[in-house]
Amino acid sequence: MMPAVLFVLLGCSESAPAGPKITLSQTHVPAKGNIQMHGEGFTPGADCNSHLKRPDGNEFPVLGLIADEKGEFSHEIETLLLGLGTHEVWVIDTKTNKSSNVATFEVTLEQPPPAM
Repeated sequence: MMPAVLFVLLGCSESAPAGPKITLSQTHVPAKGNIQMHGEGFTPGADCNSHLKRPDGNEFPVLGLIADEKGEFSHEIETLLLGLGTHEVWVIDTKTNKSSNVATFEVTLEQPPPAM
């Protein structure tokens, strides 16, 4: 009975493959600044569609990105043409149709606080 219990416990300890995930370099950025977006967990070499929603709820046109051989990408978001307020961004893996988390960032008139 002991080996069966160990087998079950070992089977439960393995983690399921992580889905697509994006992270942002910062959550507050001045109106003339840039944010780095990093994606991981996407299909290697697959097309990805980046969605960016304005504070008023309207969405910018979809931006196409391509994941590298590790299923990752980096993209710079320039805020010069973005309005003030909180924006939402997420990326969809077109091969699996899975969406990343939704990340938010705020475009402000002020400089972000210094990093500690």
